[in-house]
Amino acid sequence: MPSTLQVLSLLFATGAALYQFLLRDVIFVTVGLGRTVLPVSSFPYQCTRIAGDPNIQACEDMWLDEKSRTLYLACSDPVARRDWMPNIHRLSASGRALNDHIVAMDIDSPSSEGGYTYRVLETPDFSGVHGDGRIHVVGMTGSVSEDGETQLWLINARPSVDSVTGELLDNDVVGGNSTIELFTTAAGSETMKHVKTFANPQIATPNNVAVTKDGAFFFTNDHGPHKVGLWHHLSPVLATGDVSYCLAAGECKQVATGFKFPNGLHLGSDGLLYVPSAAVGGIDVLKPAADGSVEKVHHIDLDYPIDNLSEDANGDIFAAGMPKGIASLAAFNDPLNTPTPPATVWRVRRVNREVTGNYKYELFKVIEDAAGEKLPGATTIIHDASTGRLFLSGVVAPSITVCQKKII
Repeated sequence: MPSTLQVLSLLFATGAALYQFLLRDVIFVTVGLGRTVLPVSSFPYQCTRIAGDPNIQACEDMWLDEKSRTLYLACSDPVARRDWMPNIHRLSASGRALNDHIVAMDIDSPSSEGGYTYRVLETPDFSGVHGDGRIHVVGMTGSVSEDGETQLWLINARPSVDSVTGELLDNDVVGGNSTIELFTTAAGSETMKHVKTFANPQIATPNNVAVTKDGAFFFTNDHGPHKVGLWHHLSPVLATGDVSYCLAAGECKQVATGFKFPNGLHLGSDGLLYVPSAAVGGIDVLKPAADGSVEKVHHIDLDYPIDNLSEDANGDIFAAGMPKGIASLAAFNDPLNTPTPPATVWRVRRVNREVTGNYKYELFKVIEDAAGEKLPGATTIIHDASTGRLFLSGVVAPSITVCQKKII
């Protein structure tokens, strides 16, 4: 029979292990205990919210077409996100938004209302869910084809329905039925043409997508294969998230695993794949091969939960940081009345990127908003390198924010 000392030693060792591998990250990274978050006034920016427009709300992700100066936004209804957001186990499909859409905003054309002129892109040839024509947008990215067409790649968080009747299944039991959709459009267009639906068992809990030059793409399954239940909830702890890869023809495979809530990945202009964690922070740097396989070559130590990544025309990566991660999640419950959660914008710059095998990065805090005065609970930041403006949007934010450098 073990002695009291042996039992205490075992309990101490178990507690130390739990702290090291679980509680430390939760307390200091996810919760942000002890983290100092600065007010937005500490930074050299003048920020303005574009609010009151139902078309520009709950814009989880954005992509800037530098050539046409068009900002594409994937928008929804903030209140409906509370009920339907499969990525965080909100599976009340009957409460989902029925008006999700893509906005094409002309960022060099101010409007008289204080924002910018824009178009809500129609999708006349898209079948939607069992013929309803609707899309349910989350992450997105864009690319330009060899013939100059703008391609928009969207995570479509569809609900599961009966294949015969179209009636909703119990999504709390079976989970959602997410796909990745490819559309094309053009500068000034008011529509986007549906090209292809990518549906595959490997596309289980997709969060975001990163496109290669040949039309293949990587994506993150933020909870791996676990759409519902206990394993879904434990996924950020057990690190069951993955990075997967699909050929343009539609065949898909898992290429890396062991991630804790991998979020809005980005395929950089340097050819490297950047995968952030919304659970424990940091960015894993992967080097892709021609067949889609990847090799981890570096880890960028940034101890903030991170949502989406984007890259500007200078090759700098901008990361949406959540300095108080629990506050960001709490905003889902009542997005119109809950205080706006804090937000941080990080610039991640690769140093001497032309040197093969050199993986050194500079981290710079661009702006932060402790009280949620100006910034949304940002899930995406776009830096317009030609003007210095920052565009910020949030998955449940009822507005977007534009920040311009102050003239000193």
